[in-house]
Amino acid sequence: MNHRRSYFILPILCLVLAVFSGCKEEDDTSYKVPRLMVETRGVSYGGMIGENAVLPVSGTKIAVDKEPVVTEFDIYNIEMVKVDLGLAIMLEVSERGERSLYRTGVTHKGARVVLMINGNAIGASRIDETRPRGTFYTFVELPDDELGQFVLDVKESIAKIQAAR
Repeated sequence: MNHRRSYFILPILCLVLAVFSGCKEEDDTSYKVPRLMVETRGVSYGGMIGENAVLPVSGTKIAVDKEPVVTEFDIYNIEMVKVDLGLAIMLEVSERGERSLYRTGVTHKGARVVLMINGNAIGASRIDETRPRGTFYTFVELPDDELGQFVLDVKESIAKIQAAR
């Protein structure tokens, strides 16, 4: 009698496990994770350079540090803005991100800050002056008609990442 019961319970248990294992909330690969990386200039002593970031349209290669200047936890808003030269991206950062951008601007004047999404470079901006407090502007190498949806996707990702923190 016990063997018959175990043959009946085993398939039900497997079915329940299969159903619940498919109930994963959401795949993290759908997130668009923004980070700001600074260009490394000079000689690479001991592997200080993290990688070469390559912009998708121009093919510009930029050697960047291993560690981000600003992470997704310090970016609290992204907007598409119209400036004299066209459409750009504006990132609003926390106080910690603001201090980090300021220090980077002082120590790396003339270098570029690269906007990375999921480890892929999509835009770069040269550090040539003190930036407005708490904001970072850059042009991105995306078509203008895709820019609006891109901004919405990054906003949603930032909200989900910070809520899960």
